[in-house]
Amino acid sequence: MWIDPDAIDAIVSVVQCIPMNTKWFRRQLQDKHLSQRGLAKLLDIDPAAVSLMLRGQRRMTLAEAHRISEILGVATSEVLREAGIPTDDGIRKVPISGICGSEGIVQLLAARTHEKVVAPADVPSDSYAIQCREPGHCKDGWLLFISAAQQDPRERLEAMNLCALTDGRQVLAYIRRGYRRDTFNLTLITDAAKLLQDQQVSWASPVLWIRP
Repeated sequence: MWIDPDAIDAIVSVVQCIPMNTKWFRRQLQDKHLSQRGLAKLLDIDPAAVSLMLRGQRRMTLAEAHRISEILGVATSEVLREAGIPTDDGIRKVPISGICGSEGIVQLLAARTHEKVVAPADVPSDSYAIQCREPGHCKDGWLLFISAAQQDPRERLEAMNLCALTDGRQVLAYIRRGYRRDTFNLTLITDAAKLLQDQQVSWASPVLWIRP
């Protein structure tokens, strides 16, 4: 079973002549008694961006597709197809590039030792997985699929990420603003009761999917 952590992000690209099925999206919104402005509010983007997106003049991001699928109550793959975004229905495999224990610290694996695992078809081909290893815990064996994009942590607030700290550690955590300027408070995914306060974060990569 795949779980969307609602912590997905992607780069926006503006393109011309996307084969967007505008009628399908408008019908779905009508069925939900939702306006384009209401959709924009739920997506936390400008209404003009939604208008361009539904007219096929702005490419829908993967993050937006996942959020729209939640709002409309349909599969993400269906949203992507109706938005004119090709999906790979075949089997996609990505490497397990690291492991994470109960302490929340990610240990990267040596090159050419990576085992590959089946990933959701709509994750980018350069994504990779981190495996939780907590014997006796319900999260033992969980796979977290990570985007290769390394973003400014300020753009990833209130979301699930792989975070690179300036001291060299990498942790799986939710990011919130720190108590001190230019720092961040990190709530570990592996232990929600553990908070790393006022951390300096170099970059954050979105967690795209979780597979228990």
